[in-house]
Amino acid sequence: MATISTQTLSSTSSQKTQTSSSGKGKKYRLLYFNIEGKAEAIRLLFAYAGVQFEDYRFKDRAEFMSLKESGRLQFGQVPALEIENGDQTIVLTQTSAILRYLGKEFKPELELYPMTDSLLAAKIDAIVDQRADAYTGLSVAKYKERFGFDFLNDQSDLTEIAMANWYANILPKHLDMLTKLLQAGGTSWLAGTQQPSIADFVWCQQLKLTAESKPGILDNFPQLTSYIKAFYSLPAISKYYNSSCVIA
Repeated sequence: MATISTQTLSSTSSQKTQTSSSGKGKKYRLLYFNIEGKAEAIRLLFAYAGVQFEDYRFKDRAEFMSLKESGRLQFGQVPALEIENGDQTIVLTQTSAILRYLGKEFKPELELYPMTDSLLAAKIDAIVDQRADAYTGLSVAKYKERFGFDFLNDQSDLTEIAMANWYANILPKHLDMLTKLLQAGGTSWLAGTQQPSIADFVWCQQLKLTAESKPGILDNFPQLTSYIKAFYSLPAISKYYNSSCVIA
């Protein structure tokens, strides 16, 4: 994998660093924009595990594009996680891959991602991957150029119809599936684990953003509302949002 030189990033960009103890002698640097987006679940995982990392936020899109055009980002995407281990620096991309990696690296007693139970790992993987299935339609409608549908840019009425249909008919089906997962698991968490797994970091963050962008969307899903509240009430998560590390 490629190595990102820190010299390619402007020193004036937003850099917020957690100060808890790091794990296994490795240094972590998370690269993303100064928004929650796809990086927030990773930030929360670091906070929950009490592991030090540098939360590097681009000062503007031009800085990101410069880094992307340099070819140093795998797939040209962020979030990206720099992992410095001795004289070697590795860069990981894709939120789910980063979460799986960190879930294995962090303290085993947290049980974020199983090391020896392959069946439970597969169950957690399925729940994590289901987020992409649930939100692909919305992503295509919002980011048409990325998916090759830029010819629809002049047809905003169709976009509005598609998004309204997604919120009214597609998303509720997935929310119902999540509710059934919680009920079947018999615990407070989606995979039926005693503590939150990486699947809960993915879904709680996604559901929070959805509820903020579409008030009332979870009104018919009280168990999911309680689930989100339980996650954000976890001491480490609550502490993170009361710190200076949150999005301004």
